[in-house]
Amino acid sequence: MKSNGNITRILSIDGGGIRGIVPAVVLTHLEEALQQLTNNPDARLVDFFDLFAGTSTGSMIVAGLLAPNKDNRPAYSAKEIVDLYFDNADTIFQDSLLQDIKSVAGLLNVKYNPEGIESVFQQHFPDTELSELLKPTLIPVYDLTRGKNYFFRQQKAKISARHNYYLKDVLRSATSAITYFPPMQISTVDSTRQRCFIDGGIFANNPALSAYAEFRYHNPELHAKDTMMFSLGTGKQGTHLDCESTQNWGALEWREPAGNLFANAVADANHYQLKAVYDSMPNYLRLDGFFSDADKSSLDNTSKDYLDCLYYLGQQIAQDNKQAIKSFAQQLIANSSPYVERGNESNLKANDDTTARPNQNSKFVQVMKKALRKLTG
Repeated sequence: MKSNGNITRILSIDGGGIRGIVPAVVLTHLEEALQQLTNNPDARLVDFFDLFAGTSTGSMIVAGLLAPNKDNRPAYSAKEIVDLYFDNADTIFQDSLLQDIKSVAGLLNVKYNPEGIESVFQQHFPDTELSELLKPTLIPVYDLTRGKNYFFRQQKAKISARHNYYLKDVLRSATSAITYFPPMQISTVDSTRQRCFIDGGIFANNPALSAYAEFRYHNPELHAKDTMMFSLGTGKQGTHLDCESTQNWGALEWREPAGNLFANAVADANHYQLKAVYDSMPNYLRLDGFFSDADKSSLDNTSKDYLDCLYYLGQQIAQDNKQAIKSFAQQLIANSSPYVERGNESNLKANDDTTARPNQNSKFVQVMKKALRKLTG
C-alpha cells in the first residue's frame, strides 16, 4: 500500500435518525486510537480522511467533524458529537400533542414540526457555508424540483457559487426524512438558485458505494487499492416475516417493517458490492450492529433508556472490533503526512491552518485543483 498521502481515505456514515449515536460512539474510539498512536491529543478525524460521506443523520456527524472553529480546526470532536445527540434529541424530535393529532402519528401529515431541528442547526452552524468545511464531502439528497438525485459537495461549493449553500440548510435538507419532516426549499448563499430537497436515504442510506464512485469519477486510473474506506452503520433490526402473516397486509401494516427492510437491504447490498470491489482487503472496514429483540429499532425514540441503548450498542461494536479499529487507525497514520505526530516540527497544534486543509498530495485533491484551475484560468 502506498504511503505519504497517495491513498485517498474515505469515511462513510449511514442514515438512521437518532441512531446516529451508534456510529458517533464508534468514531470516538477511532479518534482516541489515532490520538494515542500519534501521541497527539489534538489530532482529529479530519487529519486522517480525505473524503467524508454522510446520509441524513450521518451528514450531521460529518458537519460536526468538518465545520471550522475560529482557529480553522474542527468545531467538535467525535465525543462532543455524541454529547450533541443526547443534548438535542428532544429538541430535534419535539413531541407535540397537536402535531400528533394533526398528522395522526405521521399518517396524514409530517410527524414533527421542523422548528426544533432547525433551531439546533441554527445554534451550532449559524453562518457556516458548505464551501467552508475542512474537507471534501458527499451528502446525498433527492431534488424534488428536478426529480433526480443530488449530492452536496464541499469540493464543488468551493469552486462554484451555484453549488454553495449554508450548512444549516444542507443539514435540514439531508434530514428531511419522508413522513418525519417536510421537504426543505433552500437557496444558494448568493440567492441565485432555489431547490427543494428530501433525505437522500431513499437511494443511498449507506453512502459508501456512492463515495467510492465519487473517488473513481475523479480518478478513473485508480482503483480500490488506492483508497481506504471506513464505513459505519447505525444499527439494524432483523426483520423476520412469513407469507402467511403478511399476505393480507396493506400500506398501513407495511409502513413500519418496510422501512427496516428497505434500509437493511440497500445497506447490505452496498456492503456486498464493496466487499467484492475491495476483494476482502484490509483497507475496507464496515462496522454495524444488531438490536436485540427486546430493543426495538427506532429513528425517533428519544427516551433516556433508548438513547442509552444506542450508546451501549456503539460501545459494544467498538469493543468487539477493538483490534480491527486499531489496525485501521495504524493504516490511516501510515498513509498520512508525518506532521500528525506530536513533537514533529510541523505539529498539528503548531500549524493548525495547514492541517485543516485536505492532504495536498491526495489524488482526489490533485484532481479538484486541476478542475479549479480550468474554471479560473
